[in-house]
Amino acid sequence: MNILVLNIATLVAIGLGAGFLGSLSGLGGASIITPILVGLGVPVKTAIANSVVTIVATSAGSSASYLRDHYTNIRAAMYLELFTIMGGIIGASIAVLVPSWMLYFFFAFFLLSSLLIREKIKPKEEGSIDKLTAILKIHGRYWENGRLREYVGRNTAIGGPLMIIAGLAAGALGIGAGAFKTTIMEGVIGLPVKVSSATSNFIIGMTGLAAATVYVKTGLVDPFIVGPLILGTSIGSIIGSRILGKISDKKAKMVSVALTLYIILQMLIKGAQAI
Repeated sequence: MNILVLNIATLVAIGLGAGFLGSLSGLGGASIITPILVGLGVPVKTAIANSVVTIVATSAGSSASYLRDHYTNIRAAMYLELFTIMGGIIGASIAVLVPSWMLYFFFAFFLLSSLLIREKIKPKEEGSIDKLTAILKIHGRYWENGRLREYVGRNTAIGGPLMIIAGLAAGALGIGAGAFKTTIMEGVIGLPVKVSSATSNFIIGMTGLAAATVYVKTGLVDPFIVGPLILGTSIGSIIGSRILGKISDKKAKMVSVALTLYIILQMLIKGAQAI
């Protein structure tokens, strides 16, 4: 009984921390949960499946606060979700068939690629708005440090299809793929960091829901694991979303980069051990 309580408490604590950091950075709590579960001895495919389900909780927990503060761009999210959901279903279908070590290395490779692209592609503050972006009306404004910031998106015809890659990784790896999503939204579509993080969290939930249907059918989802994780991530994501509005874009990006580097290292180690 004590072991069961300890395990539940541990899983809630993991979910709490992952939800908080995932919401704050825009990576999504599942990017953090999957490596931790693997480190605790959970098979990688089981960890991925249960992390996918928690994605929905993380998204739901943080989205309400982001919507209230006008960080989330609903029009951009609905458009980009069309592509991430498609990729999520394909990715989840592939993940149940390939060896575990391939998933470890794909996890590390994807996050490293996302990080490098994010540093290479800088947010675009200038440029003419394209026809599709004008039709979708992807623009908005929000308050930051007492000042009203306005922004206008662009290049949505390019950014949309690129989101298929994010969805593919999300479904195959049990992560929100927030690092890649925010990179595309910042560097290609030209959305501010906070708007990208908030919109990423909103999209993550829909992508996770699509991928979760595949994993539930395979029987990889364990209610004794996913239940406590959902409780923790829900609370953690709410706290993280409230703190995001009080810190600068620079600090939010520093958190995201630090977490990404740590996760890459852990996945490379696990991949080498699994061969």
